[in-house]
Amino acid sequence: MEKRENWVETWGMSHASLSLMSFFSGKRTLRLVLHSAISGKRVRIRLCNRYSGSAVVVGRASIALCGKDGAISAPGGMRPIAFGGSQGLTLPPGETAISDETEFAVPAGAYLCVNLFIEKGRLQSGNLLNNALLLCAKGDHAGEPVMRHEKRPRDYVIAVAGKLLGMTLHSPIPLFQAVELQGGDGASSIVCFGDSLTQQGFWSNCFEEKIRSLYPGRYSVINKAINGSRILRDTSKRFPLRGFFGIKALERVHDDVFAFEGISHVVFCLGTNDYLQPGTIAARGNERASAQEIADGTAALAAMIRARGITLVGLNLVPTGLSMDSAPEKNALRVQLNEWYEDCGAFDYSFDVSSAFASPEDPDLPVATYVGKDKTHPNAEGGRAIAQAIDCGVFAP
Repeated sequence: MEKRENWVETWGMSHASLSLMSFFSGKRTLRLVLHSAISGKRVRIRLCNRYSGSAVVVGRASIALCGKDGAISAPGGMRPIAFGGSQGLTLPPGETAISDETEFAVPAGAYLCVNLFIEKGRLQSGNLLNNALLLCAKGDHAGEPVMRHEKRPRDYVIAVAGKLLGMTLHSPIPLFQAVELQGGDGASSIVCFGDSLTQQGFWSNCFEEKIRSLYPGRYSVINKAINGSRILRDTSKRFPLRGFFGIKALERVHDDVFAFEGISHVVFCLGTNDYLQPGTIAARGNERASAQEIADGTAALAAMIRARGITLVGLNLVPTGLSMDSAPEKNALRVQLNEWYEDCGAFDYSFDVSSAFASPEDPDLPVATYVGKDKTHPNAEGGRAIAQAIDCGVFAP
């Protein structure tokens, strides 16, 4: 009997509510352009409408190899993607869908694009990532070689919000959940499971570059992080954009990790919001958790992941002492948790990224040049410091 091959994500993301960043209803085409680290002989896509209040009608879908700008040069290179044998589908609110498999050869290192013509439905479910390019234009362009991107009015909302918060807010990607390949010569995926420190991509993209260089064609690195994500609790109901933070990691791990095949490793980078958020607009003060509660939640998540035969890599908690939400008692929790990380045995491997990120003069503060304007999230320099603290030798096949 022929051995069954896993479906492996070459790109994927977690979903939360896009809130004020959602896409209006109307006929438009979305073209997702991604750089595949792995090869495959067959492809399928997953769509997600989990955080939407209305159905989304997809008129048709297609896939093609392309340039990094999304332009398709090969004549006849566009291949249709079906759902249950049909050209399109209606995706009800709260639901996900997996396409039929399509014979489609993807070499490792190739750029490919997935096209969706949306006939109807407000796109409210998605995430903000910078490891793929999303082109958007009014009308049906799913079969056209070149599609010109049209800026949305809401893109300016994102720019203003980013300046006010001092945060890096990438362009939203709605509806797409994953692009999966099969027949990739034993390739597997590494999932980065985290919060905004991971979601913004400054360390995870650098880490991905290291993995691609060391193990070409062997791994895809998938960013399954959500801004504001906590291990133990959902976002406070009084927070105006609470859906933007998704649900607690102890629950979302089932949809974001366990629902997928071909995962060999998970890099765990969570816990910052469990100690930092309480007492802010995002979390009530009575939601404060002790170091033991956060450690127990981390251990429970770790046990769930490792029980599925996935190798778990833990990253400890970087200092946030320059953040406006910081306080001495919160930092004390972080220190306790990092001490627990050292010998807890919850992970197969763990790395001290905190020391790499901390100021030599004060370990409770980050290096000032490692954080962005909000003094909390890593910038490009800080991201490189975190990625360099991870020994990629542990991923050797």
